[in-house]
Amino acid sequence: MLGNGYSAIILAGNCEFQQKGYIRYYADWRLHGGSAYMVIPMSGDPILFLGLGAQAEWAKELSAVKDTRGVIDKIESLLTELRTMTAAGDRVGVVGLTNLVSFGDATRLLRGLEDRVVEDATHLVEDLWTTLSTNDAVAVEVSHCLVSRIFDAFRDALRPGRTEREVVADAYRVAIQGGCLEGVIHLNHDMKSGTRPATDRQIDREDIYKMFMEFLTPGGYLIELGGCFSFRAPNDGWQRKFDLVALAISEAMTAIRPGMIADDVVQVIRRTYEKAGVEIVGRRLWDFHGQGMHSLLRPFGMPGSVDPITDNMMINIHPGLITSDRLGISATNNYIVTPSGGRALGDFQHRWHVVG
Repeated sequence: MLGNGYSAIILAGNCEFQQKGYIRYYADWRLHGGSAYMVIPMSGDPILFLGLGAQAEWAKELSAVKDTRGVIDKIESLLTELRTMTAAGDRVGVVGLTNLVSFGDATRLLRGLEDRVVEDATHLVEDLWTTLSTNDAVAVEVSHCLVSRIFDAFRDALRPGRTEREVVADAYRVAIQGGCLEGVIHLNHDMKSGTRPATDRQIDREDIYKMFMEFLTPGGYLIELGGCFSFRAPNDGWQRKFDLVALAISEAMTAIRPGMIADDVVQVIRRTYEKAGVEIVGRRLWDFHGQGMHSLLRPFGMPGSVDPITDNMMINIHPGLITSDRLGISATNNYIVTPSGGRALGDFQHRWHVVG
């Protein structure tokens, strides 16, 4: 704050599980519903504002912020405190201003502080997140191991004759027992691009299943994993495509180093595809992204991206290129950037799972 000239910082949060990280990181409070705002002055203690109700009462006892308040109007309460702790002409940074704060709240905030200089300060937190501390590194390793167990539970529950919802329910049971209160498991029973929520469709022995999961773990970190499953060995075309994606992930993990930019790694993945002689016809999504207390953080692995890659950054790699065969593969894992390349979390391996 001092280095950037801010007299106060406002942290925004909402209850969407992929975007709760700002409040969780500083207040150690998981938002169960609604929105929240936290103000951090240059001097003095922070204040956390929640709406009235049971959540605020629990947060008063459990939040790491001693001054946690349940209020009727969060923005008006926030403005009242800001007018006291800052003066006309002061700079106020808002973390989440352009990606979390609602239009109505942002309008009221800007009008209420029109004699201050209000700026988006999201980068102050997200730049901090890019480097994991020792405690962070331990926490993400524990989180990854938990989600790996959920992945294994899905694989072990997958059987012909069961419905998709029955299989997913078994995996969710492991997640809940492990302390995850939120997460998604999406799947598809063919090799087209994309996944969807589970249905009452009965699983057939001839099915090919792709699955992607992401869970918010008890430590507050989001962990993303994906894989492919069948009840007999995949045909040569499916296996070749899976092996190519797994190789591209491995090559990217080996190459990634602090000091690179995102496009450097994107080109490693593209060259891996080109060396295999496949025709690239488009792109479905980015090749990788940062991961942490938010689901999507910089760097974003897109062509031309100059997002910097730094030491001890957590990266989720899943090549997003579309090839002429149009086969969609689900394969994704999490890595820590080190000076000697990417280090995989846990012992999760990319392989085609032939379920017995």
